[in-house]
Amino acid sequence: MSQEHVKAFYKRLGQDEVFKAQIEGAESPQECSQIIREAGYDFTQEEFEVFTAQLLDSSDAKNNFEELSEKALEAVFGGRPTYQCYGVIE
Repeated sequence: MSQEHVKAFYKRLGQDEVFKAQIEGAESPQECSQIIREAGYDFTQEEFEVFTAQLLDSSDAKNNFEELSEKALEAVFGGRPTYQCYGVIE
């Protein structure tokens, strides 16, 4: 079930500008985790990392997900510390 949450999270991040802005505006990992939880996503950091690795290895990733902006990609893959909270549900 958690892998489905990660997939749904990625899709929403790529499609929902308001949600993406909330994530990008988080000022702490705790605030980011709270936004994610309140949006109904429940996954661990490990589940997030496993799914991300699978997504990067997938030959049809572009067919299943809308392209994320450079800023969102940077955030998802560790470019900004505020996004290290993905999957860290305390």
